Amino acid sequence: MEPINSIIDPTSKIFSDVYIRDSKVGKDTVVSDRSVIISSAIEDKVTIGRECSLVYTSFGYGSFIGKGSLVKFSKIGRFCDLSWQLSIGGSNHNYKAACMYTDSSWKRVLGIGDGLAPVPESEYTIIGNDVWLGAKVNIIRGVKIGDGAVIGANSLVLHDIPPYAIAVGSPARVIKYRFDESVIEELIKIKWWEWDIETIREASEYLRGDLDERKLDSLKTIARERENK
Repeated sequence: MEPINSIIDPTSKIFSDVYIRDSKVGKDTVVSDRSVIISSAIEDKVTIGRECSLVYTSFGYGSFIGKGSLVKFSKIGRFCDLSWQLSIGGSNHNYKAACMYTDSSWKRVLGIGDGLAPVPESEYTIIGNDVWLGAKVNIIRGVKIGDGAVIGANSLVLHDIPPYAIAVGSPARVIKYRFDESVIEELIKIKWWEWDIETIREASEYLRGDLDERKLDSLKTIARERENK
């Protein structure tokens, strides 16, 4: 179906039975069958799997999300690999009320209220850059996942996860970090995901494969050269 009040770059591939409203889709992005995108901003080179729903969400350059995922009121960073059947930033239910219906349910069933209540950006779920989420991860609204973090499959994330941490379980807890503290500090300073695409392409040999001292030093050199330009 035709997008409604949206800007779709002509280089993007929009598959069948996709509903897009009040959104922007960037260059060379793929939106797979039966997905829904509402009030969202999708940067270039993003891939949206089949039967995904994105509502009031932004996706950074080059990120991927797998089939059957729901993302609401969230900001997704660049170069993320997000697996399938994820739930990110879903609605909260007021269990202290006599009825725990959400605003959207009151509107849908009884015609009461405005439906999907606005959420201030300060309460958005934040997924950093270069984040990997395993299959069927559930992240509640307002949680922040740091750059470079890993969340294991089937985890329920109730609290913020630090950069480069590996967290698993229900509720999720940090079991280790990807690198030593000194290396993590350097990577956070480098912020390679903010580099222009050509620089990232040229630095790919240092970003791929196991990180060693030589590769880290090379990344630090590139970062310094960029700062001095």
